[in-house]
Amino acid sequence: MIEVQARLRFNNHCLGDCRTKKTDRMLRDPEQRVIFKPVWWQSLMRYAAKVLNRHHDAVKGIDWDPVIDGDTRLFRRYYRPRQYMLHEAFYPGDVIGVNVVLPDRLTIADFTQLLDVAGRYKGISPYGSDQKYGTFEVMDVKRRVRVTPSERVTASASQQPVR
Repeated sequence: MIEVQARLRFNNHCLGDCRTKKTDRMLRDPEQRVIFKPVWWQSLMRYAAKVLNRHHDAVKGIDWDPVIDGDTRLFRRYYRPRQYMLHEAFYPGDVIGVNVVLPDRLTIADFTQLLDVAGRYKGISPYGSDQKYGTFEVMDVKRRVRVTPSERVTASASQQPVR
């Protein structure tokens, strides 16, 4: 298995769907970080595997971190000329990061190709990818490097100028 981080850039809005009185918000964890359910990603990968007619079994073994690295803003979705719903959203051009564990039988290149197909034709958006919200392009997929807290302290100390 290999742990990677995919960086994705939205081509159109990705909208929250958790209803409140004033705003449809993104789903969040207890620390208030945006989360996308792994089942959403799994559905995307099954679709991409069908399109490519490859990797049908391998995509079942992908593990998705639900926490998304990215910042949202508010967006007005107009459904009549003067009426709109306020959504928490990622905008076109916004980049998010998602951490993934790939099974041994799926290379980074194959995973990138699957993500490219999924993002181009379906996208990911809590509000609904069937309406073409949340289409994206793959910026990169790189091996994730884990750094322990003590390594971070050592690294920052080594970057301090010597006096």
